Amino acid sequence: MKRANRMASLLGLVGVALTLVLLAPATPSAAENEFVGVKDCGKCHKKEKEGNQLGIWEKSKHSEAFKNLGTPKAKERAAKVGVTTEPQKSTACLVCHTTGHDEPAARFDKDFKKEDGVQCEACHGAGGGYKKKKTMEQITEERKKNKGVSSTAKETGLIIPDENTCKTCHAEQITYKGQVYKNPSYEPFDYKKMWEKIKHPVP
Repeated sequence: MKRANRMASLLGLVGVALTLVLLAPATPSAAENEFVGVKDCGKCHKKEKEGNQLGIWEKSKHSEAFKNLGTPKAKERAAKVGVTTEPQKSTACLVCHTTGHDEPAARFDKDFKKEDGVQCEACHGAGGGYKKKKTMEQITEERKKNKGVSSTAKETGLIIPDENTCKTCHAEQITYKGQVYKNPSYEPFDYKKMWEKIKHPVP
C-alpha cells in the first residue's frame, strides 16, 4: 500500500512538472524575433561617444531606400526588368528596399515603419532578442574577449554583417523564395570602398 502511494505521489509530481513545462512561455528563436525598427535601435545608438550609429544611418542611402522607390527614375528602372506594378508595392523591389519584407505582421513592433527603408535590422537581424541594454553589453564584452565572436549574439539573433551580407542585395540579381529578381540599378560592388561610407563601429 505504501509503495502504491509513493508511486501515485511520484506520478503526480511528474504530471505537475510536465504541466509547468507545457505552460511555460517558449523562448522565441532568432528566426522569430520581433522587428523593433530603427527608432528603437537609435535610443542607445545615437550618442557621439558611442559612435552615433543612428546619425550615420540617417545620412546614408539606406535610410532613403523605400522613399526612392516612389520616384519616376525608380519606375523607369523597374519597368526595364519587367516590374509592372508600383515599385513601392512590388516584392521585386521591396525585398531589398525595406526591412523584413513579407514577414508575418506579428513579427513587427507596433511602431515599426517599413517607410524607414533599409534599417539596422536588415543587416543585423530582427532585434527583439538582443535589444536590451544588458544583452548588448554582454555581447560587447564577449566580442572583446573572443576576437569578435559572441555566443550571446548567436543565441539572440544579432548578426555581425560582412561582405556576403551586403551582397545579398548589392548584386546583379537576387533569389527570394525561389524567385529570381534582377537588380535594375546594379553597379559593380566595391565592398571595401562602400564600407568606408557606411561603417559605424561602437568605440
